[in-house]
Amino acid sequence: METLIKTIKNFDVKTKKLMTYGIYFSLLVAIIGALLLICYISFYPSNFIYYIGKEIIHLSLSWGVSFFASALVMDKVKKDIE
Repeated sequence: METLIKTIKNFDVKTKKLMTYGIYFSLLVAIIGALLLICYISFYPSNFIYYIGKEIIHLSLSWGVSFFASALVMDKVKKDIE
């Protein structure tokens, strides 16, 4: 765990910026999915709304993990090239 934290702290500036913006974007998409699920619970109980909200949250989690993994790989490749 310490090596992962140390690796994240030593990221290149561009890599850290890309990862941060990507995770913020995926968080925004997750909030949109959560709002759809709140609408499903509160106002309009439709299976279509439920599945759309659930899939949007699943998609945003996948994007967040992908941005994080991509940042790890890009940093490793950049350090190997140098």
